Amino acid sequence: MIGISTNLDNTSVGIAYGLKNTHIPFWFNMIVNSIGFCFALIGAYSGSMISQFISPREAGILSCCVLFGIGIFIIYSEYCFLVCGNKLEVKVGKIGIRQAIFLGFALSFTNIASGFGLTVINESMIWLTIISITIWGYIAIWFGNVVGNRIVTKILGKYSSLIGGLILITLALKQIL
Repeated sequence: MIGISTNLDNTSVGIAYGLKNTHIPFWFNMIVNSIGFCFALIGAYSGSMISQFISPREAGILSCCVLFGIGIFIIYSEYCFLVCGNKLEVKVGKIGIRQAIFLGFALSFTNIASGFGLTVINESMIWLTIISITIWGYIAIWFGNVVGNRIVTKILGKYSSLIGGLILITLALKQIL
């Protein structure tokens, strides 16, 4: 669940490229998700180190706060246009290594917090979490790109970030229950 919810924004990126009839090559997706892997690794090991100094109950509360915060942030950042009145447009340019690196960083910041939030409560989940985030990141971009605007927008549409945020909030609440 953490791998899927952390990477729903990747699906939107794939859709944006698909709408412009731009095929995302394997190497591009690998660069983006290699960066995501590194960010998830940093978050997971940070959570693992902190969990050695706090009790399981405190770790659960900390994990809850981190995951809940990410969920709220994802929902807020996607839907603040309701308050502001305008939404940022996704601009799709030429596929290149610079764009892959930039996109990798832009899509990976939630990977730090997701990796941290889950492993602070359960240290044995480090590699499973990192691998899940990385694999689902690749699948999400590929899926969004292949399917494009035809199916995904009908199923998730503008609610993909809302769904991702709600999944993270649900995971957060599960940490303290």
